[in-house]
Amino acid sequence: MKFQEWSKEFEIGIGAIDKDHQTLFNTIRQLGEHIHEDRGDGRIKATINALLLYVDEHFEREERFMIRAGYPDFVAHKQEHDRFRDVIMSLRDFHDKNPAAIDAQKIVSFLEEWLLHHILKVDNHYKPYLNGEKEGDHTITQTFQVNASAHIIQLPCPADKEEHVRHFLKLISENTEEGLLIDQAVEKITRMQQTRREKKARELFGK
Repeated sequence: MKFQEWSKEFEIGIGAIDKDHQTLFNTIRQLGEHIHEDRGDGRIKATINALLLYVDEHFEREERFMIRAGYPDFVAHKQEHDRFRDVIMSLRDFHDKNPAAIDAQKIVSFLEEWLLHHILKVDNHYKPYLNGEKEGDHTITQTFQVNASAHIIQLPCPADKEEHVRHFLKLISENTEEGLLIDQAVEKITRMQQTRREKKARELFGK
């Protein structure tokens, strides 16, 4: 199995983010080696979980930098992060159910291709904003700023759905029949999500 080697061309010049990218790169390579050499389901699962955890930590850090800099394309960039998280969770769920059905080369090829494209193309777009070479959009900072002391995170919501979201949150917090119906709907959606993720993982990573 061939693995892409890390090189300086992948660096974007922001120390914390470059270090994260290199760690993610190495974790992806390690995952491919574990699966290719059949080092045991426990070890493979631990590496997938470590990858998911580190992806979350890196994306959170990167998103915090972008918000602080007022990066104008923050929402689109975050959507790419969310889609990638979903792929990794799909891989985790698929491995839990069908460890022998996974093709290691497909995993490494997909993850390396995604990461390198993300670094070389997508991440480089925010570089001048994080470095102060371009002025950011202050409304981005105001809209998505995290209020850590109150544990409140402001999330984008379509204007025409805001009242629905507020109403659902109110119902969920109350012990009512309507709140129970929402819980049941969430469980159904979760099952649908699991089915979708399994299908996606089989298409991307199955033998």
